[in-house]
Amino acid sequence: MSESVASECHDYNKSREMSRKKGVVDDGEENEEGILEIPPAESLPISTTVSTAPATDLKAIKRCIPAFAVAFSGGFLVSVLDPFQTQLIIAFDLCDCSTNISEILVDNSCYTCRSGETLVAVINLLLFVGAILGCQLTRIFSEYGRVVLLKLIAGFIIPGSLLSALAPTGLTGGWVQIAVGRFVAGIGMGCVCVGCPMYIGEMSPNSIRGKLQTISWVMQSSGSWFAVTLGLANWWRFVVFLPVVISLIALIMLSDVSETPYILLKRGSREAAIAACEDIHVEEDVEKEFEAVVHSVEISRNKKKPLELMRKNREYVHTLLVGACLGFLQNLSGARSLLTSSSRIIVQAGFSARSANFLTFALLGVNVLATVAATFIMDSWGRRKVLIISFTGQALTAIIGAVPFYVSPDADNAVTTVVSLFAFLATYAFGVGPIPCMYLGEIFPLDFKGFGMSMGASANWTGISITTFIVLSSSNTVIFSMFAIVSVFAAIFTAVFVRETKGKSVMGSPYFTEAKEMGGG
Repeated sequence: MSESVASECHDYNKSREMSRKKGVVDDGEENEEGILEIPPAESLPISTTVSTAPATDLKAIKRCIPAFAVAFSGGFLVSVLDPFQTQLIIAFDLCDCSTNISEILVDNSCYTCRSGETLVAVINLLLFVGAILGCQLTRIFSEYGRVVLLKLIAGFIIPGSLLSALAPTGLTGGWVQIAVGRFVAGIGMGCVCVGCPMYIGEMSPNSIRGKLQTISWVMQSSGSWFAVTLGLANWWRFVVFLPVVISLIALIMLSDVSETPYILLKRGSREAAIAACEDIHVEEDVEKEFEAVVHSVEISRNKKKPLELMRKNREYVHTLLVGACLGFLQNLSGARSLLTSSSRIIVQAGFSARSANFLTFALLGVNVLATVAATFIMDSWGRRKVLIISFTGQALTAIIGAVPFYVSPDADNAVTTVVSLFAFLATYAFGVGPIPCMYLGEIFPLDFKGFGMSMGASANWTGISITTFIVLSSSNTVIFSMFAIVSVFAAIFTAVFVRETKGKSVMGSPYFTEAKEMGGG
């Protein structure tokens, strides 16, 4: 046990004995000043040896299924409007084009209608702005519990999706209602990016935490794929309504889910926190893991504001900058914007709208398969190594897409564009997709985690907000060139500043000197 924790525990024993004589406090209760008394780890009934009970990945996955369901709803929400751009333009009379879907899927007049494209982009932007707000709100919600935060996500997605699905057609107010609905649902989407990694990180064994976090991203990618798949049937109201059903299922799952050890101990449920640690860390040093939880709760009791922590310890500033920059570069490098605007890019390359929809379906399928592949190497190769490979792959594939436009601007580069797009998304899904949000949950100590993760995730959504209009207003030449440059910079940034977290305790951080004593580095 570290000297600081031992000192805290000694002070605790003295104060607890005095309080017991006065009849003021019992184990795990709050005293009259509202301060939670936490016993030292060595006074608790935890085995000091590593458990030999068989720990299976299946048990850990089962524990995280509710968070996976929430992640699926978030992914579905992001891509739900992408296949319906032409239908929305028709329904709300935005452009002078045919009202026959069959004709439009061959004739690209609605797809290239500037006013319609702009309005769809604005609606997507409102989703991203809502996500930025949601990231900031998690700083408040997460303190009430990780499960509480996951439930609140559904509380935003359900009304937001209902507003969009029930918007009246042919009226300006209909577009406004869709826009408001996307903004409200976007708040929930922002909470997904913080809440799911936070819950999964604290409920996972260190040895497979990366795999479980990657599965969460697989579920997000699958949600996007499922949305586009249903979109091929052209039932836009039904598909936009589906996040309501998915969120209700997630709420049912969350009704019987335990909180994380950190939240349980913070609430004074000592025995429940011990049991949770023993259940999670079956083949790891349970005493050491619980000691880290005790240490984290002791730190959180100080209730110092994030700005005060950064002022007193520059390690907080350094870690926040690394996390925020990584989150920003993930989406500034373009993949998420390409996912939400893939149909337009494919049409711009020379394909019909019908072909664009089917190619987008295939593109998202590749995204899912590449993310599944990442689950097998995340805990063996490490976050840093995979990120460098993934960013480098993005840069190379974007260059492949850009070069033909510079060499032969007037040539038909449709096939090259699509191949480059598929390769770019595959390398993205291999590492850049799942890692940043996971990484944010691993590098911040618990007294700073809510603030740090919310700021990092906000930077992430700021990146996609910027690239949304770049993709809308630029040629494929500019799009691929910009994303190649950003990806090169991101690979260099990762190699220089990002530290490895593979196999480290989620209660520690490789960026903090004291955390290394607690198993963080």
